Amino acid sequence: MHPSPDPRLISLRDSLVGRVLRGAGNTAYYVRECIGEGGQGWVFRANWDDPSGHVVIVKVLRPDVIATEALRRFQREAEVLRMLSMQGRPNPYIVRFYDHAVAQVPSPYGADPITLPFTVLEFVDGTTLEKELALQRKTGRGFAAERVRRLVRQICQALDVVHTQKVVHRDLKPSNILLANEAGTEVAKVTDFGLVKLVDVNLQRTAALAGASLGYAPPEQYEQGNKRVSPRTDIFSLAAVVFEMLTTKPAFPFNDGENPLLIVTRILTGPRPSLMKAKSYLAPELATSTAILEALDRELSRALAADPAARHEGVMDFWNALEPSLRAATEEYKAPLHGQVSPYEVTARASDSQPPAAGSGVRVRSENQVPFVAKPSTPRLEAASPQPGAHGDRVPEAHASKPAAWSWTLLTPPIASKSIRSVAFTRTAEAAIALATTGLMRWERGSWIPVSLPPHVPQSGLRGLRWMRDGSLLLFGERGFVARHVLGGGTTIWRVPDPEITFLGALVEDNGVTTLVGERPYRGTATRSFPGNTAGVVTQFNGDRITVVGDAMSCARLHGVARMTSGELVACGDWGAVVRVELGVVEFVASVCTGHLLAIAPLPEGGTVTVGVGGHALSLGPKLDAQLEAVQTTRDLLSLAISDDGQVWAGSAQARLVRRSTVNGSSHWLRMSGDIGIGSSVVAVAAGPRSVRAIGDDGAVVEGRIA
Repeated sequence: MHPSPDPRLISLRDSLVGRVLRGAGNTAYYVRECIGEGGQGWVFRANWDDPSGHVVIVKVLRPDVIATEALRRFQREAEVLRMLSMQGRPNPYIVRFYDHAVAQVPSPYGADPITLPFTVLEFVDGTTLEKELALQRKTGRGFAAERVRRLVRQICQALDVVHTQKVVHRDLKPSNILLANEAGTEVAKVTDFGLVKLVDVNLQRTAALAGASLGYAPPEQYEQGNKRVSPRTDIFSLAAVVFEMLTTKPAFPFNDGENPLLIVTRILTGPRPSLMKAKSYLAPELATSTAILEALDRELSRALAADPAARHEGVMDFWNALEPSLRAATEEYKAPLHGQVSPYEVTARASDSQPPAAGSGVRVRSENQVPFVAKPSTPRLEAASPQPGAHGDRVPEAHASKPAAWSWTLLTPPIASKSIRSVAFTRTAEAAIALATTGLMRWERGSWIPVSLPPHVPQSGLRGLRWMRDGSLLLFGERGFVARHVLGGGTTIWRVPDPEITFLGALVEDNGVTTLVGERPYRGTATRSFPGNTAGVVTQFNGDRITVVGDAMSCARLHGVARMTSGELVACGDWGAVVRVELGVVEFVASVCTGHLLAIAPLPEGGTVTVGVGGHALSLGPKLDAQLEAVQTTRDLLSLAISDDGQVWAGSAQARLVRRSTVNGSSHWLRMSGDIGIGSSVVAVAAGPRSVRAIGDDGAVVEGRIA
């Protein structure tokens, strides 16, 4: 039986609603309703600096636990989150810290004021992984492999930042992972640092022992002094969470009231959990693949080893070992979705525009066509705008807009365990350079080969690459990194004064001007209408000399940049942001849609076309007036190409290739590729009058040709 709540505490809790708490720097927090409470305090919704200001969370420590260990842990959580938030590039998968202070409030039951420590955190509009798992259990199966892959990647990226700061979470479990809904996308956010929940150590009644959560904490957390606690402790807990996400069953189950010491003993000496033995609880794409389950079991067993030394060295090592199997399960299982059609798909659909059925017109390179593997000493690739099949007159639009007129060939199958981030085709699209998680790779004559980079180039932080006019490569990415790299030669780093910039896109022009766009921490004071703590940034070079660094404060980040035929420079970004750059001045034009715009390209007739998340495609006129266009897919459009004769193609998630068709002044996008044998995301497209080539994020290369 739980003791009855102290009526004085209830009175104090209720008296805080409507009160204004003053934080550091005298910032006002207008306390609203109580949305949660636990053994040590209460959680309130509040408004920042104004009764209608930005919504935040205020966590208040109860006065009856201030003199206990709970206060130290409460303060430690604030210190850890403050440190993580003060990084140059705060991680979006960690709950954001805003403030920590102590308030003196009138007592509802005495004359003396009451001291209440409180912490102000990001408001997460969503639920917890624990609650989602409870709902999922009702279906009888675990999460889909793709959902697990996406959430685990985010959690790993959060823990990687935490571990880099020499911090171990020590209490990772489903209730401490929030699931936010941001622009229609599920995002994981790790919370509750510093073991702030101190429970009564009653060996017969509690699910925690010495601050460690049973079923998720590894054996070393129960040792006196916690001397062996390290980042590998969090890897164990994460692996237990992953097993539960896949099966909805705890990795180390126990019964209510069971002696926790017996549970710890089972974790220490008992068998590891096995997906192979839990097939009936797995999502269909996992349950049917023995090879994938064996691979996942191998990595989970290693991560759940009782001895910390036997586990993966780092959380990203665990992710890199787990990810290929989760990806493979997703790609091997292609269940068609029926009845889920957007209004734009209905608008775009025409009687003669259905994609070809599986197997109709899709060819795979014959086994007797042995590809030539280029040697590392192959001369550098000629760089220019891609134009495969550039010879010959343009095909009449009435014929080119029919999907049945196109035949598709898989030139190169997917590469196992490779993840392509960015691709630059050569002029003829007969070759390409790709930025993968393992570094640079070169594609030519059907094969991929690695390309070495100097050790001082931060390969893991690279985000993109572009050809330069002399055949060298422009590399760019995190921490303000920009460099010119000569294949087989040296690398020259271009100086950027702000290491907090992350570059996401670039435009290299023949006159020696290079424009890069991306994000850096938001340094303004105004409250913005969209979430995020970054601002778009534009940086321009003349040669290797920086000439412009400017912020687009009214957007969170910029992804792409293009120059229109009129000479205007235009960039696109999150929340439909469109930005103009003129004479070194960065000007926010408008937010033209609710989705994130990821790529932009100039139209020969003037203006631009831009595509992005959720199948958004818009044309921007010469005056940057936007027109939403119908698209025959709701998948994220990731890449864009315009041929010399003005044909516009876009590549999307799940190997969709769509082509823009204009009839009587009205433009729409038709899906031209049917089931082409792969399920990867198309990260690069090269287009010509009679052919198109595309590269997926798994290294698959596809070619389409018109009859």
